[in-house]
Amino acid sequence: MGQREDLVAAMAVFLIVDSIAIAARLYVRTKMLTRGFGLDDVVLIITYIGFIISCAMGFTSMRYGYAATDQQPYYDKTKATQFLFVNQLTLYISAGLVKLAVALVLYRLASTKQLRWVLIGSMVIVTIWTIVMTIFASWPCAQSGSSNWAGSKTCTQVGYFRTITNIFIDYFYALLPIYILKKVRMNTRLKISVMLLLGLGAFASSATIVKLVIIVRLSTAKGEEAQALHHDLLLWADIELGLATFAASAAALRPLLKHIPDIWSNPRTSNSHVTSEAVGPYRSLGVANEMHPMSKREGGTSCRDTEEQIYVV
Repeated sequence: MGQREDLVAAMAVFLIVDSIAIAARLYVRTKMLTRGFGLDDVVLIITYIGFIISCAMGFTSMRYGYAATDQQPYYDKTKATQFLFVNQLTLYISAGLVKLAVALVLYRLASTKQLRWVLIGSMVIVTIWTIVMTIFASWPCAQSGSSNWAGSKTCTQVGYFRTITNIFIDYFYALLPIYILKKVRMNTRLKISVMLLLGLGAFASSATIVKLVIIVRLSTAKGEEAQALHHDLLLWADIELGLATFAASAAALRPLLKHIPDIWSNPRTSNSHVTSEAVGPYRSLGVANEMHPMSKREGGTSCRDTEEQIYVV
């Protein structure tokens, strides 16, 4: 396939995959859980709408000739560039929003006040990062109506900074669940599955790493090679946001996946009081929205073989 076909395929595939994932997430949160719908769901839905707008602008830009190798009477370079600009703008904004959605998930899982403040601080940083990078991409580093990280030395350095910090943010949120859940009392299999679901964002960062390689190559590319690299950069930006949206949605799908016995459940413990029966908005993950120690009296149990404190999970 050519670059134009690659762009169409990537956007079409992730529109379908993300639509299914978002629909499944909303079903879990509104039909399977009590008080399951939260602010993180709202932010993720806004991200998804942004992705739809971005894809619509991308399709329209290609309709007017973007990335085309032929000539058609209805091609209009000016209109193609205008729609491409909106496509890139919504991609930058949505890329920041999906990170905030993941941070809000982790915030509701945070077990300590210190951890909540860390997450609040990270969300402030991500918000500022999104605003500043979007301004740079759409104004100082916009060339001929679209973003160009190779347009100047400053823009190249900003492109490096944005991409590298993007990778750092993705891995921070992907690895933080390990710290959050390491001291939580729950079934080992359940704990691993929850960590994997919450850490899916690391896969989205793989697309960001590819983008970094492309930006490095753009700094020395000329002519048709530079144009092809710009097409590749847009392709991987679409893949990055599509993967991130799917990963953020998948974190809430455990109530659906746990019906697969060999992976998500243990028939021998189905009637026992295991920690997988969590309460609150994040029962879907097997953990409560607030994990904290409680006494046996508070927990309503008099079992002698429990510890002096148990954890609500």
